[in-house]
Amino acid sequence: MPDARRNTGKGAGWVTMAPDAAQYLMAIVDVAKRIDANMTERARIVADRDKEIARISAASQGLRDYLDRVFAERRELHRDFFTRLDKAIEDRDPETIRACVTGIVEVAKHSPLNDIVQLRSVWADPNAVIEI
Repeated sequence: MPDARRNTGKGAGWVTMAPDAAQYLMAIVDVAKRIDANMTERARIVADRDKEIARISAASQGLRDYLDRVFAERRELHRDFFTRLDKAIEDRDPETIRACVTGIVEVAKHSPLNDIVQLRSVWADPNAVIEI
């Protein structure tokens, strides 16, 4: 089978003929298509990543706000109980002392994190709307 290339003479090298040129052009077009597909896939991956980062940030901020509010409420509740307990001890009031100690124990039994399972299921739903 004859070579599809011809020598142009004195050191100029080989020049491609039409069939080779078409193959090279098709190869270039194929590579360009693959590059475009890869760039599109990368853009989709970046968009998905950014969406997940935003979702995680929103969930994180929601959890921080929830815990800040709940622990602030508990802090005030504990202060009130202990203030009343101190006053009841001063006044030697056993009923109020008992009520305050019972209240302190009950608040301590119930962690604000007990609701985290419910919050986790809400955060797992991408269509859920969380209002704080």
